[in-house]
Amino acid sequence: MSAIELNDSKLQRLIGATLRSGVLVASITGIVGGLLFLTASDAKPVSFHLFEGAHSLYAFPGLMLHQAFELHGVTQLERGLAITQLGIIALLLTPIIRVMFSIVGFALERDRIYVAITCIVLTTLVGSLLLH
Repeated sequence: MSAIELNDSKLQRLIGATLRSGVLVASITGIVGGLLFLTASDAKPVSFHLFEGAHSLYAFPGLMLHQAFELHGVTQLERGLAITQLGIIALLLTPIIRVMFSIVGFALERDRIYVAITCIVLTTLVGSLLLH
């Protein structure tokens, strides 16, 4: 029984570290991307009467990675927007990873009801992210 508690304790520390590091990485990524975007954008006033969404390129994580780290053919404005979007994805993935670790923790404790409930939560989180 103490081996499970020891693993559970380590898992709880891992979950806490994951949450802290996920939010830290997302914050730093968002700030860096936002600074790149703001320094590259011109200072003209923004019209809020017409909404223009982001290019569909930023809807796919693979393309965002390409835009963020490509050395040639990408403007600083595009790079800043892609890096900011990656920060948002990192922030969205943080609670998903936390729920996955919780499933492992409940499985170690052999608590089937909580494993099932947490799997439903994970399915809901991932489904809402992918189907949006």
